[in-house]
Amino acid sequence: MRAFALGLLSAFGLSFSAAAEYPKPPLEAYGALPQIQSAEISPDGTKVAVIANLPTGTRLIVFETDGSITHQFGVEESKARGISFYDNEHVIMRASETTRTFGFRGEYEYSGAFSINLETLDVVQLLSRTKGMFPAQSGLGWIAGRGAKPGEVLMPAWMGRRGSDPNFDLLTARLGSARGSRYVRGTPDTRDWFVGGGGNVLARKRYNNRSNLFSIQWRNGNGWETIFEQKTEIPQMWVMGVMPDESGLVFIGDGDRSYGAPMKLGAGGEISGPIIPPHEREIDTVYLDSNRKFLGVRYAGLTPEYYFLDEKLQASFDSVLARLPDATVYLDSWSDDRSAILYRAFSPQVGDVWLVHKTESDDLKLLARRRPGIPVEADGVMLSVEYKARDDLKIQAILTFPPDYDASAQKTYPTIVLPHGGPASYDRFDYDWMAQYFANRGYLVVQPNFRGSTGFGQKFEDAGRGEWGGKMQDDITDAIAALAKANMVDPNQVCIVGASYGGYAALAGAVFTPELYKCVIAIAPVSDLNLMIATTKKERGSNHWAVSYWEDVMAEGDARRTKLKAISPVHFAENAAAPILLLHGDDDTVVPFNQSKIMERALKRAGKPVELVRLKGEDHGLSIASTRLQTLQAMDAFIAEHLPITE
Repeated sequence: MRAFALGLLSAFGLSFSAAAEYPKPPLEAYGALPQIQSAEISPDGTKVAVIANLPTGTRLIVFETDGSITHQFGVEESKARGISFYDNEHVIMRASETTRTFGFRGEYEYSGAFSINLETLDVVQLLSRTKGMFPAQSGLGWIAGRGAKPGEVLMPAWMGRRGSDPNFDLLTARLGSARGSRYVRGTPDTRDWFVGGGGNVLARKRYNNRSNLFSIQWRNGNGWETIFEQKTEIPQMWVMGVMPDESGLVFIGDGDRSYGAPMKLGAGGEISGPIIPPHEREIDTVYLDSNRKFLGVRYAGLTPEYYFLDEKLQASFDSVLARLPDATVYLDSWSDDRSAILYRAFSPQVGDVWLVHKTESDDLKLLARRRPGIPVEADGVMLSVEYKARDDLKIQAILTFPPDYDASAQKTYPTIVLPHGGPASYDRFDYDWMAQYFANRGYLVVQPNFRGSTGFGQKFEDAGRGEWGGKMQDDITDAIAALAKANMVDPNQVCIVGASYGGYAALAGAVFTPELYKCVIAIAPVSDLNLMIATTKKERGSNHWAVSYWEDVMAEGDARRTKLKAISPVHFAENAAAPILLLHGDDDTVVPFNQSKIMERALKRAGKPVELVRLKGEDHGLSIASTRLQTLQAMDAFIAEHLPITE
């Protein structure tokens, strides 16, 4: 471990000694989707279902934990989003496709759930032939819990005719049938349902965008009793799930969604807790059973920590982490008796892998590699660094060096700054395909967790409100200065690359600090903040909480046109000095393609070098194999031209 002037630098798993000549896998190995995209272990622990991205297309594959394949289904027609087991014979796959519906504005992700019978091989789209469903559905396919009878699931859906204000009802669906029926009637402002065992509906969450009224209602016979109510422009309470004994709901709030410990909202409205010990880290993920009963949490951080009410899950995680002390370990799913538990892990020693822990024998078995075409010797050296921003706020960043990194050589590298999206997100010690590709090709990749990032406490996240183009951007600039001072970065050899909010940050860097960057790549960026808010109002309504959210994070509620114009890169195109590459999916329903189109026009009018690559059929997440590969190919050629590696 070596201390630099900018802060404490720590290695993730690898020593600082120079590596031998390392392999350089083809670009296609990095640009491909992970071979094993998602996985789930069966209730009896004998089978694993995976969504696999193969050269022949996307497949749903089921195999025994010894590795032998038992079933394989083609799922190329839609974007597979996740899988789960209902029982040992039924797999449920969630999928979506970008679509339009006549009479409704804009595109949206239409989603659904498919029931797959492993004995009969029948595949059925649940609810697809249900009468009375609203024509436009977003979020369909989500399962709230199990029904009262075997083979039943409870699924929310919008119900009503075109032109009506639809209700968000809870429907019952039978595995193997495309027809569903109403189980419990909802309201137009119902947002979530909570279910106990035996199909017992416990509660529902409501939020009215017009009145800004947020409420939780507990079911009382055939009626509803309001047990929590709050006026708020942006819902603040995160209702995580159901108490294990069904006596109430588990939540974090009010106004403190991501920090602290979970509390209990009782059936009578009483608040108590915390139900687990408080932790200095914020909660990143909640673990629930098939009826959303609370089992435990994963805490945020550069590497995750866990706390489980379920002692068997906690003991398993502790055992796995003891054997992989340098790994980032994610607990994925488990058998009913906890005898077999599925993990995903990443470390420079083992790579990016799926593992099965047999708890009775304490055996940890490699199940599959997510990227078998990339050997671990090709992975970059990952370090963390803490530096001070210009106002002395401490910022953490992830650095990924080429595999032959030698700290004693005091070498500077051509550098790619890669700010994350969100901005309510953060970078951690995990496999990042962009960072790993460019590190393998000889670049240092810097991923600063600027203020406004999650993962470092509520105060740190709140420090980013209203700081788009301001202090958040300064934090990225200050990372370059700190690393240059430590003789790790040549400040004259830096490009900035980002997607979503990171794309905005890349464009902001191009026009507000043009002297810093030799090239700029923005993927699905926001370029005009006023237009972004106007589009949200048009598609969701001016009273929607999403409008208030964007106004809050962009401008801390002061969303005057002049203020947002002053931080919108599209209005400062004449300042750009470096060549700019824009890449954007034309099926993006989060940041419209037009945000890149208007930036291209502004740059061309200003006589600036710019190229726009339209990713046909791609969404916001680069989830299609062909266009993800197209993206990396375009980035690689652009950076090789403007920031070449020279020996």
